[in-house]
Amino acid sequence: MLALNTRGRLRVVHQYGVSPGISPVVGTGILAVVGCTFLLACVGAFFLLGVPSKRHWWITLALPLLTVVNIVAAIVIIPADNVGVGLVLDVYLFNVLLSLALVVLLLKRPVRAYFGISRPTTGAKAA
Repeated sequence: MLALNTRGRLRVVHQYGVSPGISPVVGTGILAVVGCTFLLACVGAFFLLGVPSKRHWWITLALPLLTVVNIVAAIVIIPADNVGVGLVLDVYLFNVLLSLALVVLLLKRPVRAYFGISRPTTGAKAA
């Protein structure tokens, strides 16, 4: 779905151009790189967070940041005349809800236990 999302954005830029002041080559390149990076982060989070290891926690923190970058890139590069219901739904459904679902899911205790993520101990009580 995310690959189709990025492809759809690139098709809009190819058909209608980019916002004034942005080079078409640069705008298309930024959309492609940002979209593919977001896609790889989501796929990586899906597979790597299932591995009980503490080394993959940074993916969960990077996903909201990549979400914001993906949204800003789409809104800035796609011409304002072509921003409609489709782009707004695209931004919210594919970017915000997907990232939010992943982060909220990881906040649940049974899910954290499955992934091997535990909270640090608070220390020993005084005798």
